[in-house]
Amino acid sequence: MQARILRISVGIVLLLTGYIVGTHTSASIHAQTMRGAVPSSYGRLVAGDSSSLWFEDNAGTLRQVTIPAGNTIYTITRQR
Repeated sequence: MQARILRISVGIVLLLTGYIVGTHTSASIHAQTMRGAVPSSYGRLVAGDSSSLWFEDNAGTLRQVTIPAGNTIYTITRQR
């Protein structure tokens, strides 16, 4: 009987210890910095989302550029 009580008590202590240690550890997540160059002929930055940036030059041409690769996806020219 005493061995059973001791076994249950040790199990409860281990369970509580695991819970307390598990809930008090923290994970830190850092944003990854990306560096790249876009030609100044693309113009000014007008919009952006999680995977691309939009640029507009003085002539009204819009360019969508992917962030990871730096490739131009779309080039849209306004007709005047």
